[in-house]
Amino acid sequence: MPSFYPQVANKNYVNVFYALCIALDEFFAKMYLNNDDKRIVYSTTDYALIKRSGQSETWSNANLPFINYKMSGKSAGGNRNWFSMEAFSQGVYVEELRKKLRIVPITIELDCSYWTSRDDDFQYAIDKTLIDNSAETRLRYFLDFNGTLVSNIAIVDLELDASIKFTEQDWLERNNINCLGLNPTIQTFLPLDTVDGFCIPKKVLIDFCIKKDLASNIEILEERELFELVVNHFNQTITEK
Repeated sequence: MPSFYPQVANKNYVNVFYALCIALDEFFAKMYLNNDDKRIVYSTTDYALIKRSGQSETWSNANLPFINYKMSGKSAGGNRNWFSMEAFSQGVYVEELRKKLRIVPITIELDCSYWTSRDDDFQYAIDKTLIDNSAETRLRYFLDFNGTLVSNIAIVDLELDASIKFTEQDWLERNNINCLGLNPTIQTFLPLDTVDGFCIPKKVLIDFCIKKDLASNIEILEERELFELVVNHFNQTITEK
């Protein structure tokens, strides 16, 4: 079913969220999961174990470790003073596009947790997070404007919660599972202008779809079909291969 909004259907809406999620997948997989991004589920913390196991009645600790995340907030601005009235009203010159693009800083918050059955792995993940938080974590991801790639920046701040409360605490204790809250706050830029031909770069889409095994014969799919596969994946919509 096509989008209700013509701006979305005609690829005029610059959706930075899905492009950012692809970069986040790579970041989380490299940071915590030995580059195994199939150990990432798109869910709130409360439903993460059910999503990971496939059903609530069965579980194996071989499913661990894994990470869940889901957007929990999105707002204008952020704790960094990135807002500029000139950038908002007139735009900043983007060399790749050879024109100005109006942008505004936004903040995206994620409900995100790391799960493991081993205390030493739990401590290792905490220490890696502390080290990462000691410096600024910057992610670079790309937006495609009619075939022209433009990079965007995202600053990731992880908010550790080693005593996270989970609604099924008894279930966790019986199965010897530790849960570490990560809950990133991410600041990035949102383009305000409607620009014809916007998409995530096709190579990025192809690489992501292949890694996640989202369909067969991925290389022959059109850009729009690849984009829909990615959107459906992050929204956990099941499609036939």
